[in-house]
Amino acid sequence: MTCTEAIYSEQVLDYIVSSYIREETLVERYQPTCYSRIGGGGTIVYREENRIDSQTINQFGYGTVPHVYGLMGYEALEAAGVMQIRRQPYLDFYGQGVIVGFVDTGIDFTHEAFRNADGTTRLHSIWDQTIREGGPSQFDYGRVFSEQEINEALKREQPSSYLPTRDDIGHGTFLAGVAAGNEIPGKEFSGIAPLSQIIVVKCKEAKNSYREYYRVPSKVPCYQENDIMAGIMYILQVAYSLGRPVSICVGMGSNLGNHDGASPLCHLIDINNMAGASIVACAGNEGPVGHHYEITKKEEEIQIDVARASLGFVCELWWQTPGSVSFDVISPGGSSLGLTRAEDGLQRQKRFPIENTNLEIRTGRVQGQTRDQVILFRFEDTKPGVWKIIVTSRQEYPHYHMWLPITQFLEGETVFTRPNPDTTICEPGNARNAITISAYNPVNNAFYAQASRGFTPNGIIKPDVTAPGVEIFGPYPREQYGTMTGTSVAAAVTTGIAALFLQQFSVAELNGNIVPELLIRGATPRGEEYPSREWGYGTVDAYASITFE
Repeated sequence: MTCTEAIYSEQVLDYIVSSYIREETLVERYQPTCYSRIGGGGTIVYREENRIDSQTINQFGYGTVPHVYGLMGYEALEAAGVMQIRRQPYLDFYGQGVIVGFVDTGIDFTHEAFRNADGTTRLHSIWDQTIREGGPSQFDYGRVFSEQEINEALKREQPSSYLPTRDDIGHGTFLAGVAAGNEIPGKEFSGIAPLSQIIVVKCKEAKNSYREYYRVPSKVPCYQENDIMAGIMYILQVAYSLGRPVSICVGMGSNLGNHDGASPLCHLIDINNMAGASIVACAGNEGPVGHHYEITKKEEEIQIDVARASLGFVCELWWQTPGSVSFDVISPGGSSLGLTRAEDGLQRQKRFPIENTNLEIRTGRVQGQTRDQVILFRFEDTKPGVWKIIVTSRQEYPHYHMWLPITQFLEGETVFTRPNPDTTICEPGNARNAITISAYNPVNNAFYAQASRGFTPNGIIKPDVTAPGVEIFGPYPREQYGTMTGTSVAAAVTTGIAALFLQQFSVAELNGNIVPELLIRGATPRGEEYPSREWGYGTVDAYASITFE
């Protein structure tokens, strides 16, 4: 089996090794079919096996299993201060010389929003991970389409037949348009950085093994963490080779993980906080939806209300070392798992006969960038009713957190009955060096109610700032235009603004913190507290940022 075949095969699983391991040790431990090195010494390992189970998780660690990510976006220029910049004759900020990158669902490269006046493309390249041959040299999968190939396709009567990459969902096309689309007066539309050059990575969808393990509904777009990581590295490496600054938008998010920036994707973002590079992440749309529970009592009963029968769900309980936890699970019919101590490496299966539901439990420390401990509750074939998880801590004043998956990864309404809307920033928005963006309505200046809220469990201020993200106008595939709402849209707005900031400097003058510093110093404070769990340091104002004294 070739490496390319392994990457696409449903008989091969992917693992993320966050820290550097010598080749001989890596081969001996993982016995991989193949592997790819990524930034910061990490490695993606591809290993022949067709099902994630407790044995392999116990062998390699829960932290090596890629998390699954979903899409975070289901009058912006004026509100964000961009038009004020354009009205100044001494300012010429349109993103010239800057790369704007997207790791998402692809792009409609034929759309007028991404073509020059002469009909040629504004795209530098597209890496389509779903096409098996012709990938970038550093990764053994996907197909890279160059600027020249895109231009050749655009000369054809049917460009998509010549160059077979498309955006069937439209999310990536919309975000790219909002951040970097052309100024089109006839449609009353303009992207934030219309003279930037664009790189797009179309992520392949997650393998069925990961969908099944995390109980993700079959028709919901779902992407693996390692593919997103590879996409970011591709954009960074291309920009570095060109000697140009780059602003990257990550419009996906996940509720899996400890939410303190220790996931492999967060770690990749943090260590690539390099000169001339800006990575923007959306906060997520998980604020008031009932998917976070905070444990502050020595003994606490957590109730999960399952509204209707579903294929199941996963739930994670996280706490910091040191700490000792015991737990019990009680079904809607009153059956009990029995009090169980969360010992490192515990694996347990329980069938609840009345509900006909299987429960898999795994506990232990997570390898990688954290010493936190986790209990994974994996429910299969759940029936309606209230499931109770009784958590007992040896600490007098514990501070533990539980999260359910993001909304679209749940069938029906599955919620905590007493949730906490804070500490709901989705990964990778918890990365220290990500620029994390929440959303508001630019028409009435109201906070977007669905937006996730900070701060992180370890006290990092997130979100950083808030940008327009409600009913934003932008391009859809097949020459269409429409609106979209969500924090991913706000992230796209900010990605474009970051490109305007990066335009001011040569790469040699830049450091990794200059863009967030500019955003924060120009932001308009909002909320009762400063910084705010909802608004961060306030609403973005690009003009105030660059004229700040």
